[in-house]
Amino acid sequence: GPTPAAAIADALIVIARAMGQGANGGTYHFSGAPDTSWADFARAIMAQAGLSCVINDIPSSAYPTPATRPLNSRMDCSTLTRDFGIPRPDWHAGLADIVQELRA
Repeated sequence: GPTPAAAIADALIVIARAMGQGANGGTYHFSGAPDTSWADFARAIMAQAGLSCVINDIPSSAYPTPATRPLNSRMDCSTLTRDFGIPRPDWHAGLADIVQELRA
């Protein structure tokens, strides 16, 4: 799911502190929750901003690229939660914060 920059920064601080105390590093996935599509994310942005327009779902097949896009690109973030106790952030809350900042 979409991931607020503040949540990424917070997660990196937790990881850096843990590694400074001897925790093992590695490759971890981190993304906001719940999982969503680009179209549903766009709808949430418009709703949060109080705007209305029609958002049309467009399949990946409508965007030909040299590399084949996976049908399911959700990331498994459970290892990060297990190793560092970092839960996936709710992107809805992050979106509300960002829209509020943009309005200020």
